[in-house]
Amino acid sequence: MRQWKKNGLNVLPIRQDFSGYNFEKLRQDAFAGLSVTLIVFPQAMAYALLAGLPIEYGLYGATIATFAAALFTGSHFLSLGPTNATAILLVNSFTTLGISIEKMSIFLPTLLVLTGSFLILSAFFNIANVVQYVSRSVISGYITAVIIIVIVNQIHNAFGFNLATIQDNAFTFVDTCLATWNGLPNIEKSSILISLITLYIHRFIKTKFPKSPVAFTIIALACLTYILQKTMAIHIQVLTPINVNAWHASWVGFSLDNLNLMADSALILSFICLVDSTIVLKTLSSRIGQKANVNQMTFGLGLANIFCGLFSGMPVSASLVRSSTNYASGARTSFASLFCGCFCLLCIACLGPFFHYIPKAGLATLIIILACSLLDKHTLKVVITSTRSDACVFLVTLVAALLFPLSTAIYMGIFLSIALFLKKATVPAFFEYTYDENNEIREVNPDTPLLKQSEIIIIHVEGNLFFASSEIFRDQIRMISERPSLKIIILKMRNVMHIDATCILALEELLYYMYLNKRVLILSEVNKYIFKALQRSRLIEFIGLENIFTDKRSQPNLSTALALKHAQNIMGDKSFHVRVLVANNNKKRIQTTVETSSEPQQKPSHQNIQGADKL
Repeated sequence: MRQWKKNGLNVLPIRQDFSGYNFEKLRQDAFAGLSVTLIVFPQAMAYALLAGLPIEYGLYGATIATFAAALFTGSHFLSLGPTNATAILLVNSFTTLGISIEKMSIFLPTLLVLTGSFLILSAFFNIANVVQYVSRSVISGYITAVIIIVIVNQIHNAFGFNLATIQDNAFTFVDTCLATWNGLPNIEKSSILISLITLYIHRFIKTKFPKSPVAFTIIALACLTYILQKTMAIHIQVLTPINVNAWHASWVGFSLDNLNLMADSALILSFICLVDSTIVLKTLSSRIGQKANVNQMTFGLGLANIFCGLFSGMPVSASLVRSSTNYASGARTSFASLFCGCFCLLCIACLGPFFHYIPKAGLATLIIILACSLLDKHTLKVVITSTRSDACVFLVTLVAALLFPLSTAIYMGIFLSIALFLKKATVPAFFEYTYDENNEIREVNPDTPLLKQSEIIIIHVEGNLFFASSEIFRDQIRMISERPSLKIIILKMRNVMHIDATCILALEELLYYMYLNKRVLILSEVNKYIFKALQRSRLIEFIGLENIFTDKRSQPNLSTALALKHAQNIMGDKSFHVRVLVANNNKKRIQTTVETSSEPQQKPSHQNIQGADKL
């Protein structure tokens, strides 16, 4: 329970909306729910058709998801339901596993329950925010590939022929393209006519009803189909009518073998659902100035997928179009999604028997129109033109998604983006300081050799010290330690905010090497995070507490000045002046002076003598 509250989770967050609820909020929520219903209802049918499922799977999934969004996500504008990404990934997962469309209903409950379980675990253990480490280049490449796949997979429906009659195993994108090309001679004139009419009707209705053009386009197509069938006896491929009384629970297919078979597909499906939903939640939350509770959203998303698996639904995630409509329509509380679910259920009961008037070609054309509208040209331009690495990640993800399963493309894109990032981040910056002829500290140009080797050198380190930079850090300091006259190295570590176990072990090796060569290592400007890491690893015993000087934010130069004082005490000087010159934001030189008396001071023992045996 403590972990539950720590991650900001609430079992039933809709209870908060009961407080102060009034008729005005009810009116606005009901209007927003109706507006979203006009979008989600036709989209649910389209995405079910896209996934190769009967349309009732999309409608049932949309209804269940909207209820779950209201009860568990804790957001008053988030709309859950079937999406093009989940539909494409679903059919791609089954075709990759060699599962035919006829058998999808057997394995679908297992897949969705596993997907929901992974999402709930992500919320409970606070790992849902891992999606922030996926670059936008990967997501853009993936979304672009999904849009292309959606369009290609609907061409045969818009033209009125079946790919199964052309090629039985059109699993990949290339196979689908070839099968579609080979099937062009089988085009039906009536389907082409319906597709062209759909384009014209949608364009006309969009000018009159910009918020719900799809719903009114489907109504117009249904009326047109009825007229053509009754008056001209034209053969038109239509959808199958559904009866809400036939809605039943889907408990079949649960077995250990099916769990093992679906585990990998469920993992990638949960990841895609999480990515899509997190982007939607953060985008809309930033518009209204609210903090996005990703864990609560993930918890609700997980329950929605589990309920869809148990009650004949399909995979669901958040939709940016529907969520934006919910927000723009004035949704005040989570009851807006509750109204949307009720309206969806009412539409299924009242309109389900009349679905045999909706033409498949028209619905396929609407899917293509929706897919094209999802292409964000501005984002693509930024991703491709910003840096070469972003463009490379985008293209690799895009091409991989078209040639391989979508899960493989996601893995490849993430791996490449991380590899390119680590390539840039693995080299910490070293700035070396030493004494000049006037006994003042100056920065050393790394391209020119020192005329006179100093006995004390200051190295300013910038960049986090982690596993990828450990060897570079160790070898760089070791190379400097090989200078004949060098006795002491001072590492300025103010800009080092993280150090991991690999670099701590590398630092141990460096300490042992310096001990053998009678060198001393002093750390200055050490922040509390680095100091705690040195304490936990017990490396502080080998360095020596007297050789570590913590950072003083109020006096930024004091730590290094004291480290220099300590270094010169080790060298045996009795009195001296230490001057540390740095540049501030105005590019002016700031001088810090530390003076010591001329009285003899006890010289500290050489570091690492006690710790060397332990090393």
